[in-house]
Amino acid sequence: MIYRAFSLLLCTAGLLYARPEQLVFHGTGANTARLEEKLAPFREKNPEANIRFISLATVCKSMQDARHAALALQAGVQEIPCLALQDEQGTIACLPLLSLSTANLEQALQQAQQPERPALERARRYRAERYLLFARMAFANPLEGTELEQCLQSCKELMQHPEATPQERQLLGFRCLYPLLLRQYTAGYQGAHTPSTEAKLLEAIAALEAARDIDPASPIGREAFAERERLRAARRQARRYE
Repeated sequence: MIYRAFSLLLCTAGLLYARPEQLVFHGTGANTARLEEKLAPFREKNPEANIRFISLATVCKSMQDARHAALALQAGVQEIPCLALQDEQGTIACLPLLSLSTANLEQALQQAQQPERPALERARRYRAERYLLFARMAFANPLEGTELEQCLQSCKELMQHPEATPQERQLLGFRCLYPLLLRQYTAGYQGAHTPSTEAKLLEAIAALEAARDIDPASPIGREAFAERERLRAARRQARRYE
């Protein structure tokens, strides 16, 4: 109760020090000095606040670009440039920087105590983490070792996330979990099957079948079915040469 009262006092005073930094999202090549001028209404009440400027690329070409895009997803950015007000619970509001004023800052701070905030933050974080998973799989070359393990762990957690719909679990299972397990199998295969590689292949096949069975009639379900049949045919062919 004391902590909640203290948080309310901070918001009432216009101070947002519960998180170490506030976030300003802008396009690549933006004049940050000009953007800093637009922060004057915020700086007036928060002269010592730590503000981080984050550049968003039109097309992500690196993992760094993807991390910035994920931060924007997590903050709920809808237009840039904007100021994403932060507190200990996450993003309070994203305010267009070019029209920032004392009035809309005060109005935004009133949203800090809205009961739906935790649910909104959880949903945004889920989308951001899902985006990062696909980005890691796209940019990591080769995808192996610790990074491969990290992607697998992230994928499994996302598939169990309360925000994950059946369609999203199917997508994650087929586009991420199955190929990641198959990558582990390929990395361990040294010209001959071992109990370890056989177990990993069976795990990958089980992930593929589980993704297929979530909705066999969906486009991904049909792709998963075709892939399972391809594997079945490949294994039959391989046995002929054993």
